[in-house]
Amino acid sequence: MKLYYTITPEPVQAQHQAFEARRPTEPGEILTFAGVDGRDVYNPSVPFELDGMTVLAGRVEAREGHHSEVVFLTPGEDGNWCRIPEAPTLQLEDPFVTFAGGELILGGVRVEWEDVPPGAPPVAHWCTDFYRGRSLRGLRRFASGPDQMKDVRLLQLREGRVAIFTRPQGAVMEPLGCIAKIGFTLVDSLDDVTAGAIENAQLLYNHFLPDEWGGCNQLFELSNGLVGAIGHKSWGEMIDGVHVLHYYAMAFALDPDTRRMTPTKVIADRACFPPGPAKEPRLADVIFTAGIVRCSGTGRHKDGTATLYSGLSDCQVGRLRIADPLLDYERLAL
Repeated sequence: MKLYYTITPEPVQAQHQAFEARRPTEPGEILTFAGVDGRDVYNPSVPFELDGMTVLAGRVEAREGHHSEVVFLTPGEDGNWCRIPEAPTLQLEDPFVTFAGGELILGGVRVEWEDVPPGAPPVAHWCTDFYRGRSLRGLRRFASGPDQMKDVRLLQLREGRVAIFTRPQGAVMEPLGCIAKIGFTLVDSLDDVTAGAIENAQLLYNHFLPDEWGGCNQLFELSNGLVGAIGHKSWGEMIDGVHVLHYYAMAFALDPDTRRMTPTKVIADRACFPPGPAKEPRLADVIFTAGIVRCSGTGRHKDGTATLYSGLSDCQVGRLRIADPLLDYERLAL
């Protein structure tokens, strides 16, 4: 495996076919939740340690609704993840977490819904908000991304700079003939994480073909200085008049100084988990990657595996043991 400035794009269908040869033999499991008033929990963060607890941030939403909130949950003795009563509730979607300078950095998508006539399709405007704090109750918003951009992720490197991965889409991508791409930039500190810095990030080319899209969901600084990214890679097709979406978990690595990178690789799909409901029929083959837990402490699971967490079909949360997808990247010589 090598790092490239420009990689040769490979269809996501071919990458998914290559994944079949290394598909996990044991299925994943579906997490269960309590204290959410019968609503669905999906598209979570990975679990993290804070306030003396193991915590999971989850998107909570009624099955028939589109208005979400993020709540914080912890494992209960009965096997359910239980809502933490004293924790705040945030008006966000799709939460994600990292740590920087001893603080929790939590992000999510803030959606504002436009008033429309009865019976008209809902119209939304969104941006990514970032919070920081040393406790759940101490979280405060410190930055927001550009309008209409999701999948913005941050990682503070060991030497202090902050890596930012972005995902512009829509009209800004039309001149390039594609749906969305991943962008990347470095800033000096968290104070420099601004909408302008995010919007001006340079694009990484050839991870996606024109009819594909995807983004980063979690970032790691690897032992050799590369940034390992866990994300999602997607495509759609018309089946019986329905635009069916296919979302897979994927990984790649990037040198933050030279911008050399690896191709993406598929690391999980919806079939890795038990069957379950979908919010809409077109979402039946969707997993929205939260990220992986490589270890508790400083290494990774001793058997070279990691645990992947993911939203499933906009209804559930799944957990799956996989081969650690970042190990190969750590072995690359720079």
